[in-house]
Amino acid sequence: MLKKRAKKIWVSASDVGRAAFCPHYLELKCKGVKASHQAEASRAKGDASHDQLNRMAQDKRCYIASHLYGIDDSRTEALRSFRDKNLLNHRPGKVLVNIYYRLSPTLVSISSRISAVDQCLRFIVNGIVKRLLENIKDD
Repeated sequence: MLKKRAKKIWVSASDVGRAAFCPHYLELKCKGVKASHQAEASRAKGDASHDQLNRMAQDKRCYIASHLYGIDDSRTEALRSFRDKNLLNHRPGKVLVNIYYRLSPTLVSISSRISAVDQCLRFIVNGIVKRLLENIKDD
């Protein structure tokens, strides 16, 4: 007699998260039960709130400034604020930020080994920070 192999069921992280709010979610999903309109509306509202919370949460990544000044220095915070309030609100700014995130870890690594690169970075970033802080004073 041949034994039938049990089919493996893969559960995504999103499904696990949803199951935390509705213990029967996975069971109902496996049975093909569709969510009610009210449940879909509630989920959409929750997803929107979650997205808003994620946008409000500060992104602590700022590799070069953190390397030069420290992770919680006021200059690093000024650069993060500029990124969040100005750059991330426009497509070209988002592209610039993505390029920065790809290149800056390598640049920090090189900068920590070669003092001339570190000095050059410091000069450039100090100039940017000076302008940002001047603009903040003027506002």
